[in-house]
Amino acid sequence: MLKKIGFLVNPYAGAGGRIGRKGSDELCLENPEIPSRVARFLVKAPEDAIYVTPKLKMGEIYFIKTKLKYDTIPIGEKEKTTRYDTIDSVKEFVRRGVDIIVFVGGDGTARDIFEGLQGAQIPILGVPAGVKMHSGVFANTPEAAAILLTKFLHDEAKIVREEILDVDEEAYRKGTYSVKLYYIALTISSNSLLTPSKEETQYSEDELEEIADYIIDNMDDNITYIMGPGSTVKYIERKLKINTPFLGIDIIRGKKLIKENVSYFDLINLTGELKILLTPIGKQGFLIGRGNQELGPMFLRKVKKDDLIVVSTLSKLYTINCFRIDTGDENLDKLFSGVYNVIVGYNKFYAIKTCQ
Repeated sequence: MLKKIGFLVNPYAGAGGRIGRKGSDELCLENPEIPSRVARFLVKAPEDAIYVTPKLKMGEIYFIKTKLKYDTIPIGEKEKTTRYDTIDSVKEFVRRGVDIIVFVGGDGTARDIFEGLQGAQIPILGVPAGVKMHSGVFANTPEAAAILLTKFLHDEAKIVREEILDVDEEAYRKGTYSVKLYYIALTISSNSLLTPSKEETQYSEDELEEIADYIIDNMDDNITYIMGPGSTVKYIERKLKINTPFLGIDIIRGKKLIKENVSYFDLINLTGELKILLTPIGKQGFLIGRGNQELGPMFLRKVKKDDLIVVSTLSKLYTINCFRIDTGDENLDKLFSGVYNVIVGYNKFYAIKTCQ
């Protein structure tokens, strides 16, 4: 007997990422990149199952041209769907006895999925499409989600408990970063295909001083630097007397601020030699694809892997087993894969490779 998979799409997830809004709550804009995320998952999704999905853009439209077997539920026909449609869909999944729920969205969608379960012990798996995705229920990429699901159907994946985390997006955009634990959910894991939940790490100011001094001493006035979010990168900016929001992406040239809190559309218009300064997310290990969606595919095609300058304290690196890349383009993900020599002090480096 074929297993049943509840499948749900949040068409609004991640809409705020490319425009530098740091979230999509209350935005009510459909994300134009959702169809490609769903397609990347479905093209590799297992065929030996029945997918139960809501109507239209919440799921149905993506199955019409596939060979996958699916059944629809009478939810999702409104022009503007809401979190309550997500919750009601999950309740219906439970009534129909699905074995697992796969959703396309972010942390907010994960919270809604869990609420809809109403205590049912069904594993959930996220196809990453949000802005933050601090929770531990997301696969690294849409392709990884498809592989994980296949392993689950063949009893080759472990069922584990992971955190569902989220932040106050309004405070987040203002630079106040506070992650809250909402739920502990069942999910599935195999190798490094599932992304761990985010973890804050402690670090010494001496480490940050060494890293900042090394970066500043080696900056070239003829190169444009794109400064990513995060405390380590912002420490370097503070040393340059540049005070910008903790979570934004800034453009620097000649050690001077050109523009702060830029969007994807600002970045794709840049010309000349470019370098991107990034710090990984603690425990998750993401360099690209979580909290910095302004670094989208059209912009990233302007640079090479060697144009990424990665900085981190050793204490953070000790929480990371490998670096993760999710550019929004599977081929670009491969181009940015490999070993990174992370700057951990003045002329001090620590090598870490990307996840396989």
